[in-house]
Amino acid sequence: MLSPARKKSPDVPPPEATGNADELAAMGAVETADGASGGHIKKIATASLRPGMFICDFNAGWMSHPFLLNRLQVRSEAEIAEIARYGIQSVFIDTRRGIDVADAPTLEQVVVSSRNEMLDSAQVQPVSGRAEEGSVVSRPPTAEDIRRARQVLNQAAGRLQQTLMDARLGKNIDIPGLQDSVQNISAAVIRNSSAMALVCRLRKRDEYTFNHSLNVGVLLARFSHHLGLDLATTHEIALGGLLHDIGKMAVAAEVLKKPGKLTEDEYNHMKTHVERGLHLVAPYSLGQAALNVIGEHHERYDGNGYPGHTREGAISQAGRMAAIVDVYDAISSDRVYHKGLPAPEAMRRIFEWQRHFDPSLVSQFVRCLGIYPIGSLVRLKSGRLAIVIQHHPEKLIRPRVRVIFHAARRVYLPPEEIDLAAAHWEGREAIVGHEDPSPWGIDIARHVGC
Repeated sequence: MLSPARKKSPDVPPPEATGNADELAAMGAVETADGASGGHIKKIATASLRPGMFICDFNAGWMSHPFLLNRLQVRSEAEIAEIARYGIQSVFIDTRRGIDVADAPTLEQVVVSSRNEMLDSAQVQPVSGRAEEGSVVSRPPTAEDIRRARQVLNQAAGRLQQTLMDARLGKNIDIPGLQDSVQNISAAVIRNSSAMALVCRLRKRDEYTFNHSLNVGVLLARFSHHLGLDLATTHEIALGGLLHDIGKMAVAAEVLKKPGKLTEDEYNHMKTHVERGLHLVAPYSLGQAALNVIGEHHERYDGNGYPGHTREGAISQAGRMAAIVDVYDAISSDRVYHKGLPAPEAMRRIFEWQRHFDPSLVSQFVRCLGIYPIGSLVRLKSGRLAIVIQHHPEKLIRPRVRVIFHAARRVYLPPEEIDLAAAHWEGREAIVGHEDPSPWGIDIARHVGC
């Protein structure tokens, strides 16, 4: 018999951003629950579940399983059958709190394996034409690059915030102003993609829907440039990113801002934001790529998305790109009531969930942002901590970093930039993992001039 703390769900949508605190917290539960990140956390196939095991992470989005929490003491075969019925293929178990599986991989092994698989997958994908020309593989950002990137983003942020406010009030929205901002964003990405990545990731954030929309627009501009799409298409896709959640301005405020789990009715109401968004922008004659981003960012490659349950190639390229970017930013963003996953962990989750996305685009997205995205705090073989400031699409685990801290001695070091891809550092220094800056008290923005 199922636990009484069970929720209803009409279908099995994959991981996505619903504005729901519990869902996103659940996605990071393996790393956060009980401080768990050691060898007692193991990944097993759902078929290997047995009564007496303790699930600490369903390895799926909140709406992809029928239980109130993202952890469960398994008590019966009926519960296991219910988990399998919802299409969950694997889960993480805590062997301190339940039965062990001796030969199951630990969390650390899963992370290393995922990183290697990402690396192998990305390396078989050709680097885009623009990356080869050097327009996206930019130099390390200077203070002037960061200042100009901040100026572009601040202008875009002001216009986007006004647009969303006007949409909620039923006023006309300033599409020409957003189009101008999109062109500036695109130009800034071409000028120095690393500076845009740093400023966008490290901006002070308050209202989630607004900041998420800005981030998605910038990420789609970067992704489009990486793929070598022409400027007109890039501008349309980025504009669609800025507007992709505009329909939420027509969603009931108590649902949009609810800090807890959504009920089935509330979730169904939230899902109407796609059609509401298309309705809001209908008078403005947007390009098709922009409309595809707004209309398809919740469609999924396996057909389990909404509103059309469209599959694979029937989803436009812009829609397939937006699906990846939307989820990546949602799970890596901090909110008032939820701490986002570190960017490298968010990238790993995207790769792990890629059955929901276009696999070739997932591999290109890894190439575009890197296995350790810009702004990530990483631990080096020497025990030093460093911030990633530039990544190399051809050497994804050897980016340029700024060394700032010694972990063992717990002291700040004079900043030192080293390019791990340089022959000098081969065999001497390498990334061994990523770190959450919070426990170390490290303010990333302060150390990169943001």
